[in-house]
Amino acid sequence: MRKSESLRKIFSVFSTVIIVAAFSSFNFGKAKKALSPEKKELNLLIITIDTLRADHVGLYGCQDVSTPNIDHLGKNGVLFRKAFCPVPLTLPSHCSLFTGTLPLFHGVRDNGYRLPSANVTLAEIMRENGYRTAAFVGAFPLDSRFGLDQGFDVYDDRYGSRNVVRDLSFVERKAEEVNRRAIAWLAENRENPFFVWIHYFDPHAPYEPPPPFQREYEGREYDGEIAYTDKIIGELHQKLVQWNLLEKTLMVITSDHGEGLGEHKETTHGIFIYDSTIWVPLIFYNPHILPEKKVINHQVSLIDVMPTILDLMELPPGPDIQGKSLKPVIFEGESFSRKYCYIESVAPMLDRNWAPLRGLRTGKWKYIHAPMAELYDLGRDPEEKNNLVEKKPEIAQHLKEKLEQIIKDHSSSASSKVLSEKIDRETKEKLMSLGYITGRAVGSETERPDPKTMIEVDNKFNQAIIASETGRLELASQLYREVLQKQPRFIIGYEYAAYNYYKMGKIDQAIHLLEKAVRQNLVQRSLLARLGLYYQEAGNLQKSLAILESLVHKEKDYAEAHNYLGVTYYKTGQLTKAVQSFHEALILDGDYAMAMNNLGNCYMAQKKYDLARDEYKKAISIDPGLSSAHNGLGVVYYRKGLVDEAVSCWEKSLQIDPAQSDALYNLGRVHLRLGNKRKALRYFELFVQKASPLTYREDIEEVKQVVERLKKELEGFSFKDVPK
Repeated sequence: MRKSESLRKIFSVFSTVIIVAAFSSFNFGKAKKALSPEKKELNLLIITIDTLRADHVGLYGCQDVSTPNIDHLGKNGVLFRKAFCPVPLTLPSHCSLFTGTLPLFHGVRDNGYRLPSANVTLAEIMRENGYRTAAFVGAFPLDSRFGLDQGFDVYDDRYGSRNVVRDLSFVERKAEEVNRRAIAWLAENRENPFFVWIHYFDPHAPYEPPPPFQREYEGREYDGEIAYTDKIIGELHQKLVQWNLLEKTLMVITSDHGEGLGEHKETTHGIFIYDSTIWVPLIFYNPHILPEKKVINHQVSLIDVMPTILDLMELPPGPDIQGKSLKPVIFEGESFSRKYCYIESVAPMLDRNWAPLRGLRTGKWKYIHAPMAELYDLGRDPEEKNNLVEKKPEIAQHLKEKLEQIIKDHSSSASSKVLSEKIDRETKEKLMSLGYITGRAVGSETERPDPKTMIEVDNKFNQAIIASETGRLELASQLYREVLQKQPRFIIGYEYAAYNYYKMGKIDQAIHLLEKAVRQNLVQRSLLARLGLYYQEAGNLQKSLAILESLVHKEKDYAEAHNYLGVTYYKTGQLTKAVQSFHEALILDGDYAMAMNNLGNCYMAQKKYDLARDEYKKAISIDPGLSSAHNGLGVVYYRKGLVDEAVSCWEKSLQIDPAQSDALYNLGRVHLRLGNKRKALRYFELFVQKASPLTYREDIEEVKQVVERLKKELEGFSFKDVPK
């Protein structure tokens, strides 16, 4: 066979409001000096339950979901009945929670963006004041690469690399695994002042509660996920009791946003800003310092949580906080109610090219600024079904003017920049020189469609995603075509439809579809990155370089683009540049297992076997299920003459992923060299069956010839007794 002295390695690239009457804003400058040790008597534990609607918790009036542990803490602590998030998306909402500022200020308007380091987080303040800080998050939207790790000594986001690159769905881990990691950390650090944030992702779609909740909540799986998460919170609570930490710890339980569940035809969240997706539970609990059975009906916002915590713990507030401490309300019964809660959803503009939604919520009214503006009397119409914008024009106009003033007064330049042109002049000129775009503008907000008129398209889009993820690729392709026919400027639709083509093995069609989007100036960084990736895998390395180099020039904080570019550099033989690109990705995300794997591949090519081994082992420690890293480690061992260790690594790679083509190839070759022709034939046949013709065309043809030769030599042999 050709290349008899080399073993192939897989090169994986990815797997991939809040305002008081005058909108009170703190501006204390630099944080004060740390408090003396005797002042630091209170620990802090924040629990965020992703996608938890307040009205699906027992304490908020729900009788169909069992939430005894959350209810216990709320009944015996301080319960805020009217708490609202500023944005119904995981990352932006958590950024508001932990900076005490609006998306208008902190700059994260959608998932996938990075929190600018100029923001001061709660974790930074806690650490500056002598607390040990740790976070345990349940899913990829809160990955450390997005900047919320600022101030945390430990930021545990090790949920694996599955789907990060190849699939477009979120990577997550169950609440029990998050708990296990958090409890282990607490066991070692509970004697010291600590701040721990625990994030449970489970109620987020897709709803897949484990037994027995799956059976008990059949047909209501969302509620089953909530009941399961409540059980896990109960287990954590018992540990705090066991360790005598309950009176020493301030607990805060809340959510980042709610869930549509079909209201206003929105099945999940992220599009609309009705109460179904912005009303969240909020509980403060500590039996030592807080009043019991306190119920507060005033309207508050998630941005009020951080200043309240700092006030309760007698810690100095950070700069630029836009929230207001609720401590006077809790202890003195002060009649505070946030007169205006700012709310927004600009993601429809950023990834769908639809009009953004911005609004204000008062105790009585909800105003939503959109191409078709909305006004609701929340007292008489809590489900927001009767739009009064034409019947009450004076109220709508007043709230519109107030909204405009708030946006003007409380926006930062970093945040406003996100909503400006998506590609800078240099990148745009580069794309135009390649013949990709015509320079046509996307259009103003008023020229974009109102999300209310597009929700059916979005629902069909979600149906297509589910079809693709469950292997019904032809159906998904048809649904994506229908989506793009109805809304030909639907940015994210092109990316997902192209990925579906990729899974079907139709990479030319995937590239054609993304090129069509770019020619219309429908560009966002993930779409450009994926186009660069597909060029790379199709062998068009120069176009891949052109796209990815221009992208990382503008998006220096985009870890995936650095990883993709590193692979392209590798494939063009520019190993030094490849190593630098992977290091850039790892600077942005220190737990980026795929980048470690790829860095190991570079060191392997440079024959730096010890460095390669270390990178593969680090990748495996972060993601034990990363089959390509096990395969690469096997190659290192083989090169160092450790054949048994190599075979063990390749077999482990196949246990994780039976279609790991490189491990199949390597096992076939090593067994052939060892004279184990029967095993070699078995692995080679599997390689021919499972290897992608796009990536392994020459190797497949070569191995087919070896298979035929081995079959003749072993004619009449049965494979029933050969271990898989």
